[in-house]
Amino acid sequence: MAWVSGAIEFENPSENQEYFEGNIVLTKVDALVLQGFVTESEGKKPVPGALVMVYARVNDGKEEPLCQTFSSRDGHYLLHIDKTKISGDSTAIIIRASANEHSSSI
Repeated sequence: MAWVSGAIEFENPSENQEYFEGNIVLTKVDALVLQGFVTESEGKKPVPGALVMVYARVNDGKEEPLCQTFSSRDGHYLLHIDKTKISGDSTAIIIRASANEHSSSI
């Protein structure tokens, strides 16, 4: 079980309140949540728009795709993986990232 933060909901301040108060909305996710950053191999600069793919490796060495996303402007990615998609004979979770043609190599 994981909790994932979402948007911040702001309430209008009351008459005697000088600031806005915000509540972060949390969503309960019954999934595997992976987050990280894609950076260049040299210089460690963030890589925006990189394709991040996740696979499960099974006993026979084959890889089954689980999900994919793109990195944000600061290289950050967040993935939710449905645990029911990971077969019982999986031996590893593999994460791969590839940069688009306009990004530096990873």
